[in-house]
Amino acid sequence: MFTRSASVEPKTQSPARRSLTPPSSGEKSVIGNDLKIIGQGLKIIGRGTLQVDGDIEGDVQAAEVLVGEKGRVTGMVAGQQVVVRGTVLGVVCAQSVALQSSCHVESDVHHMSLAIEQGAHFHGHSRRAKSEADLVAVLEGRSTAPATTMAE
Repeated sequence: MFTRSASVEPKTQSPARRSLTPPSSGEKSVIGNDLKIIGQGLKIIGRGTLQVDGDIEGDVQAAEVLVGEKGRVTGMVAGQQVVVRGTVLGVVCAQSVALQSSCHVESDVHHMSLAIEQGAHFHGHSRRAKSEADLVAVLEGRSTAPATTMAE
């Protein structure tokens, strides 16, 4: 019936370096403004650019995340680059974060680079990471980094 060949050995996994996001595919995905996505423990993961124009109750992660002016995310937003024009109620974690003038962000922002345009609504803590490993720790829930600034 089933036999095991002596020449085939199980592959051992080497410890892989975890990254903030999977490798970028260069593709763009859009969650349209007519969509509302709700799920307990929901996590949407993209490999390229993910544009959120709808309403998501869950976590969003991609190489680049763009929350559009009518977009709303209630959960974590993570990626190499995150641009917020809409609403985020949850942790933002990225190497580069841009909060544009139309945004409403109520959360902690973990970043290596942060830009806040005049007129942006930001209520939370800015937490500057020293390395990508610090950002990965936030994603995995292991971060205890102190806040560096607070904005309103």
